[in-house]
Amino acid sequence: MILLSDFYELLNIHPKILVAFEETKQSLIERHNRMLIETNKTPSFKEFYNNTISNFIHGAFIIIRDTEIIATSERLRLRTANINDYDFIDAAEKHEDSTSWVNNWPLGLRIEKFGDADFFQTIVETNNGKPVGFIDFRDMLHEQQLELKRTVIVEKGKGYGKEAMYLSQKLAFEVFNKNRLHLGTKKANVRAQHVYKSTGFTLSNPEKITKFHIFKESYFASK
Repeated sequence: MILLSDFYELLNIHPKILVAFEETKQSLIERHNRMLIETNKTPSFKEFYNNTISNFIHGAFIIIRDTEIIATSERLRLRTANINDYDFIDAAEKHEDSTSWVNNWPLGLRIEKFGDADFFQTIVETNNGKPVGFIDFRDMLHEQQLELKRTVIVEKGKGYGKEAMYLSQKLAFEVFNKNRLHLGTKKANVRAQHVYKSTGFTLSNPEKITKFHIFKESYFASK
């Protein structure tokens, strides 16, 4: 059980998290109003506020943990992310190759996602520890499937994108024992779609958000 006194002590130790917490609180009304416009399933502001603050508090303790390597391949490895990775993630999202496909998340939102048990944040790095991208997963609480929610690889032309997709499949099927891995990308993101198709993903739905998936049996059949 997390005590508020422990949380406020953590904020004193990590001023960057304190700033993110204050910015998060200030943005809640605007974010809730935006949700009202975008969806009919918006929770009450009280529920939204409580959920957000709860996720932030839990996430603040998770984001300062040591990292852990969870899947490896010939040249790359996936490891859990922590607060020391935020500057890299922030720069990767703002890179000119990324801005058309992913939004930039402030630190406060990243911390919230660390506190969301359905969300999992990883760093893609070389086997000598150089970060080359990140992958965020969703549906961690789903028994059967995992969603590859956000992917950014900053070093192009080295085959890291394909290797990262194989690592995400290894994570989904060998580490987390899911039956299905799925993802969506914008229709105009042809480069990413080529990577997905070349690594065993099957086209599910060619709409504005183009969706792909791969099943566990297909993954193991290709090994």
